[in-house]
Amino acid sequence: MRRGIFYLLVLLAAGFSRAEGTTLPKRQEVLGQARHMLDNWSISYVMGGNKLGDVRECEACNQCLGAKKPDKDSRLRACPTCASCSLDCSHFIHEVFKLAGLPATYLTTALMNNLGADALLKKYALVDVGNRSQRALPGDLLVYDGHVVMLEKKHPKGLGDIIHVTSGRDLRGPGLGIQRERRVAIDHYRGPLLRVLRHVDLVRELRDFTLSRSRLSDAKTE
Repeated sequence: MRRGIFYLLVLLAAGFSRAEGTTLPKRQEVLGQARHMLDNWSISYVMGGNKLGDVRECEACNQCLGAKKPDKDSRLRACPTCASCSLDCSHFIHEVFKLAGLPATYLTTALMNNLGADALLKKYALVDVGNRSQRALPGDLLVYDGHVVMLEKKHPKGLGDIIHVTSGRDLRGPGLGIQRERRVAIDHYRGPLLRVLRHVDLVRELRDFTLSRSRLSDAKTE
């Protein structure tokens, strides 16, 4: 298993500079699903929320939260109707991967931070790319202490656009839990960046792209 991870990371390093700015279908599908949820779902952040309900269920959750205004740690207890339609940050990532057609087994942000690279790959199909923001690509997960976001776009000077489900001071009201934030400092957005994780299917797509580019380049030089 360790040899497999090492091989993947070698390919990542080799293909990173070529992949930036390149359209890769699976990666674009992941980003497309995250954007679709952002633009079309009226869903609230609830700690432990793990379901995309129908319009009626989502609105019932939003109305309860608007009326009772519970703090972020007690929303599910105060508004049990939210069990039918609400998400937290890690369940959002899980739903995005599922909607994009990638194998996805739910894991908490604590597991994202604490599991070894072997277990992350074997049990959850996630490759640990390290904790350097320079290696992150759109569609990757940026993991902080207690929070995970999806990188949507990179900008110069360590900045990036992210899509995530958020709460507390960032929450702009019931139904607006899924949000985009632009030009955040990736390395210390919610404390230090602890891990960059990439779904193994996106790693394989990048590998195939890198190998095909290398073959094409070799053919042109012959």
